[in-house]
Amino acid sequence: MTPPVAPLQTYEYEPDDVLPPGDTLKEQLEALGIPQADLARRTGLSTKHINQIVQGSAVLTPETALLLERAVGIPASLWNQMEAAWRTHVSRIESREALSGHLEWLKHFSMGELVKRGILPTRECTVDNLERLLTFFGVADPKVAENVWRSYRTAFRRSTVLKPDDYATAVWMRQAELKARTLDCAPYDRTLLLDLLPKLRALTVEEPAVWLSEIPRLCAQAGVAVVFVPAPPNSRVSGVTRWLTPEKVGVALSDGFKKDDHFWFTLFHELGHVLLHGKRLTFIDNTRRDDDATPEGDRSEAEADAFAADTLIPPEHTAAYRRLAQHPTPFTKIEYFARQASIAPGIVVGRLQHDRSLDWTHGNKLKRTIEITLSGDLKGE
Repeated sequence: MTPPVAPLQTYEYEPDDVLPPGDTLKEQLEALGIPQADLARRTGLSTKHINQIVQGSAVLTPETALLLERAVGIPASLWNQMEAAWRTHVSRIESREALSGHLEWLKHFSMGELVKRGILPTRECTVDNLERLLTFFGVADPKVAENVWRSYRTAFRRSTVLKPDDYATAVWMRQAELKARTLDCAPYDRTLLLDLLPKLRALTVEEPAVWLSEIPRLCAQAGVAVVFVPAPPNSRVSGVTRWLTPEKVGVALSDGFKKDDHFWFTLFHELGHVLLHGKRLTFIDNTRRDDDATPEGDRSEAEADAFAADTLIPPEHTAAYRRLAQHPTPFTKIEYFARQASIAPGIVVGRLQHDRSLDWTHGNKLKRTIEITLSGDLKGE
């Protein structure tokens, strides 16, 4: 299935050639047989100023448009429209000339991936594609784009210099944001979201096709717009939490790890950010916890991790889990615990592996493989 073109990338028809209003004025004067000097007397403007308008070097102001309406019979609104179109045309040419010096910026991105995702029509490093990409990001120029990304409190915090995976992550984040903004949600309700956690947890034993519809539906009731966007190459991103308005928060999940235990842990990790942390922060989560991360970011991530772990295996099952962790094999013991806890066995395997009670190579057959398609479908096996 061909992915839909991203929102904000529709373009109105724009003619290749736009004539300055002075050309129309010159033609009208010739048709009426009025010399420029005569028009100057009729309007009270100088002959020099009339000539500058004809040549396109002087701005045709709304005041001048009214004078010309009386003198030559063309409505002021048309003069204003022609002047606006001409100035926009000139500015666009100047802007494109300036952008031509930034084409190297496109090389930070996988052009093939941008085409695959429907963001760009071709892989060429052209001014047209640069303009399309800036429009996709909703920014004026490449410098502004990178400043916006660095402004996220916990995003891209590893260095002041962005790395290849940061550009891929920025694409993923923007697609997630645009998709989340289209979802209808009730106003954010923290109490309702807390009440929904058991229902969300119960979905872990269902098929991924059920997750696709039920997770967004349930979360939307509490003001959380959950979307699924496949992870791009060179990006380890698993999830992001970002407040879109004071009453609506976007949560995006990727398939970067391809397993159900990571998927569900990430969902509850992101919901932990929603419930525990400020509305002004953006949280981007991946596999790395680098040494130069901010202490605040470390605390937030640790708190979200603990929230996810306690939600998936709540206190009433802690004692049984500890016994299992001491002797997790044979794997039928894991399956028995999962049934008692009403949770997918792959999640239990992932927790045991994280706690180092089980080797990372053991028990993985109990995990389900998942895939998020470009069309937003969620597949599993």
